Amino acid sequence: MLFIYTRYEYVLGSKNILATLKNETIPQNFNLNIITPATKFLGFPIGGGLVKMSRLVDQNGQVIHARNYSPEIKEEVKKFKKTLKIPYIKLWKGYLMIASIAIAGSIIYGIKLNLDGKKYSNEKGKLVKSARQLQVGQLYGASFFTDAEGNNIEGLPGGWVKILKIEGDTIFVQRSKKMTDRAMFEMEDLESIKPTTDEDWNNHIERMDYPLFKEAALNKDLSRIDLSYIGADHDKYSGVIMSFKGVE
Repeated sequence: MLFIYTRYEYVLGSKNILATLKNETIPQNFNLNIITPATKFLGFPIGGGLVKMSRLVDQNGQVIHARNYSPEIKEEVKKFKKTLKIPYIKLWKGYLMIASIAIAGSIIYGIKLNLDGKKYSNEKGKLVKSARQLQVGQLYGASFFTDAEGNNIEGLPGGWVKILKIEGDTIFVQRSKKMTDRAMFEMEDLESIKPTTDEDWNNHIERMDYPLFKEAALNKDLSRIDLSYIGADHDKYSGVIMSFKGVE
């Protein structure tokens, strides 16, 4: 997993001092900074303030190591640190921002799931009601396992199916020529390919097992209805060839 974070030194305070280094006798001008190590994640401040540290820089821009501090400088550092407060909220506010974004995202996602759940429930209820009162002329959204001639078909393309007639144990259906290949089945995806003329329907009429259809329609947890072919050339079709998943 890739984490994008940066470490930096947050300056708590800065001032110029005149002091003498350890083992030296001539005083110099220095810039004394008191810093605290901090961290940013994706630009958000997410930590720091655990310790105060000194940065002593001479006039040439060289950082003086603490081992070269004289007692005078050490005392100056100690006093300066006491005057400075660590802005914990500023250094850690990124956590609050990230948490707020995560909470907002969770709420939005939860609302979406709730709306999608209601939509799915409504579509499922509509499918159940329609399937138990099958009528000629009804249009169903379906996923296809084979093409109209019983040949293997790649994936599970979606399309439209029209009930042409019902005779005894047979349902005669006709499928749309156009299909979608989206992985997840959604009725709204089929609106753009909904047949509007007779030419938009496949000429091949397929015969389906009506008793099997009615048995599936009585399923209380119905989310789809599988259809099996029962035409004279049944051997060419393998098991379920399409599933009704929605109704207009």
